[in-house]
Amino acid sequence: MGLLLIVTSFNTTSTSTNNTTITSGEKLTLVASYKMSGIMTDIAQINMETSTVKTKTRELLRLKCTASTYSKWDSYFRVRDLYESYVNPETLVPALFNRKIEEGTYKKELKYLFKRRSRTAVSTMNKKGYKDYKVNVPIDYNTMDIVSSIYKVRTLDFENFGIGQTTSLDFVLDSKVQTLTVKYLGQENINVANNGSKSCHKLSIGFGGKELENVKGGKYIWITADEDRLPALIKADIPLGAVQIRLSNFTK
Repeated sequence: MGLLLIVTSFNTTSTSTNNTTITSGEKLTLVASYKMSGIMTDIAQINMETSTVKTKTRELLRLKCTASTYSKWDSYFRVRDLYESYVNPETLVPALFNRKIEEGTYKKELKYLFKRRSRTAVSTMNKKGYKDYKVNVPIDYNTMDIVSSIYKVRTLDFENFGIGQTTSLDFVLDSKVQTLTVKYLGQENINVANNGSKSCHKLSIGFGGKELENVKGGKYIWITADEDRLPALIKADIPLGAVQIRLSNFTK
């Protein structure tokens, strides 16, 4: 749902730099709104949180995202989505990704096991008519998933970006490798939760080489220009209207 709206040169090192922004214990609450009859109406809440997970061989950072419609909208279209990625804390490169979708009567589960040595992501899908359906997806060393891509964008060094500069990240979605392209548009002041106006980096987002800026299909994200790099606001035009996601609360 809302998570799929959030992600001049291609810098292959951009996904291998060490992460100093995303740490364990961060909690973000965002509100998703949809334009109905010309008015933005709050319809769902998105929670994003990070925590440390220890395995027998290493320590991983868990990036967990959930999206749920407010109860008053459940009778129209109930959403209960879970996205979670288990990543290297330093690079945010994922080892495992899990996605559970409940949208209306539609249900689906997807898991990606990233095997970096063999450059393969093993995709396992469960939904009506498919049980443990596996696909091997060819990947590169830095290929990510949709959740780790969103967090990775927050770590990019936008202070050294020129206006109009772009960078790209490859990620696996629906058992295919897709490309997220980010274009830097400068800085703007945005109201951030209950913290007043803050200077934010404005980015336009494109997928699969499609237009980054289009009157009828623009996707934009504002990230605070401070050490927290918080996703303050997301705006996206879609075929049936417009969606807006705003940060309402956060703890670090």
